[in-house]
Amino acid sequence: MPRKKIVIVILSRNHLMDFSGPADVFTYANELRDCYDIKLVSPTDNLTEFYGGIDTLLLTGNADEPGYELFFSWLRGEHDNIRRIGFVGVGSAILEKTGLPLDRNYFHSRDGHVYTSGGVSSGIDLALAMVEEDCGKRVASHIASKLVFFYLSRQVYQIQFGNMVDSSPLVEQLKGWLAAHLHESLSVNLLAEKMNMSTRNFTRVFTRQTGLSPAKFIEKLRVDEACNLLVKTDEALEEIALRCGMGGLVSMRRLFLRHLMVTPSEYRRLLKLHKHENSY
Repeated sequence: MPRKKIVIVILSRNHLMDFSGPADVFTYANELRDCYDIKLVSPTDNLTEFYGGIDTLLLTGNADEPGYELFFSWLRGEHDNIRRIGFVGVGSAILEKTGLPLDRNYFHSRDGHVYTSGGVSSGIDLALAMVEEDCGKRVASHIASKLVFFYLSRQVYQIQFGNMVDSSPLVEQLKGWLAAHLHESLSVNLLAEKMNMSTRNFTRVFTRQTGLSPAKFIEKLRVDEACNLLVKTDEALEEIALRCGMGGLVSMRRLFLRHLMVTPSEYRRLLKLHKHENSY
């Protein structure tokens, strides 16, 4: 079977994991199946090198440089000839230049042949989803198990949330109140009322500022807090689930598998093991 050509375009080097994380995923897949031809390129490289049957094109980083216009012009004309196009940590200004209809969510999402990811560790999630499509769930799970310690030690989800708060005046006003009320039912109507806004306007402004719907944001915030409690306390999983507004252990387990690819008990066990290994 011919190798699939994976071209990773590095728009900036501010967050190395934006491109190194997905590249690691495809490299691990090659160790198991030898199915990819992986190339890391700059948007200022000779565009003729992009031709020749690109299977997957990933854009990573968020630098909007003057010299990139030719690349975006090429992409607008070529995107229909590429099987998959992914965006990792790419800002709205760059997304608009591609001319593609995009749903920028924090976690990886898909619309036809276009994939988006908020960046950092979610870029690894996106690459794993692509590998699962190509090679099956067993291969993707094996790669995920190799990378899980890197996930947990970097605490990248908390880093991403911090960036979101800094860039969102609305969340900045709400974050203290939200932290104290995670155990409650937090409807969009309640949050809008708290900010003295209509539900419709609150949802529109919140989504524009954060790139997330209010419901997705609250879900992620609950996972973040549960991770903190799993690390810093010895509380029972059921108690943590209730404190974080997850309803129960079954719901908590589902959310952890969705966002972290491990169960709550595995998260606690693996992180303790990782700390133990680093103590030597």
